[in-house]
Amino acid sequence: MQRQAVLLVDAFADEPTGGRSVAIDPSGSMSGSQHARVASELGTSGVVSVDGETIEYTDCDGSQAVVSAATAGAAGLYNRGALDPSAYELAVAGESSPAGPFGVELDKHGTVTVDIPTATPELPAVDADWIADAIGVDVAALEDVGADLPVARVDSFGGTLLVAVNFLEHVSGAVPDTGTVAHLLDDVDASRLVAFTFDTLAAETDVHARVFDPEARGCERAASGVGVAACTAHLADHAVFDGEREEIAVESGMFLDRPATVRATVEAQPSVGGTALTTLDGELAVPEDEDDGIIEV
Repeated sequence: MQRQAVLLVDAFADEPTGGRSVAIDPSGSMSGSQHARVASELGTSGVVSVDGETIEYTDCDGSQAVVSAATAGAAGLYNRGALDPSAYELAVAGESSPAGPFGVELDKHGTVTVDIPTATPELPAVDADWIADAIGVDVAALEDVGADLPVARVDSFGGTLLVAVNFLEHVSGAVPDTGTVAHLLDDVDASRLVAFTFDTLAAETDVHARVFDPEARGCERAASGVGVAACTAHLADHAVFDGEREEIAVESGMFLDRPATVRATVEAQPSVGGTALTTLDGELAVPEDEDDGIIEV
């Protein structure tokens, strides 16, 4: 066993134990297989380390959470005094890794922005009743707003299906059926479904989003940076803000008790990010690569 320093950092968190958790290897000394063990033990999608000006992310569950990883990694290490404000690159390792690297900017306030390519939104032929059944809402909540902002799909990062809902009342009451969501996403070749509304809980946010993913516990993730990127690209494509807003704030995670705020520029190739909070700074006993032992805290 090796004792290794490990951080648990919540990307986009509005309060402790909010947002989306990412594990950090601050020394950068662990192997890929050890990263996978740490991610499994801490219940995160992957592990971040830093090598010079490159932030390295081991994607352990294939969710391609590159914005969450970059935000948690850069902000978490900055808050620990291990990273200076500067420009970095994010490189991703994993079986379904997206093409990279991606540009990352860390400012003196610990705010992180990530530049990621986003494909042009397309309008898939998918029945509104099917979507309503999948996420557990009345189809009428989709049809009225859908007349002006139709269901869209963005291809990048495993694919995101984007569904506008008329009011927060219906978004908050959505109860996803994991099997139906998985079947729907498989049919449209996407990894996640983002249901969003312009009816928000906070006065300072512009969009409320719920991220449904059949690979996540309960079929939902607290936040998704790549999902928000797809959403803002869709909004830009339909000129929803008529060019009046360069950046918006997207709230999510409230109904998982993990509140998060993701910021994104409203353009076809958005910059996405936010801040992060460290919830754990400690050590784990991690097995050697050839050791099949169990991680101990």
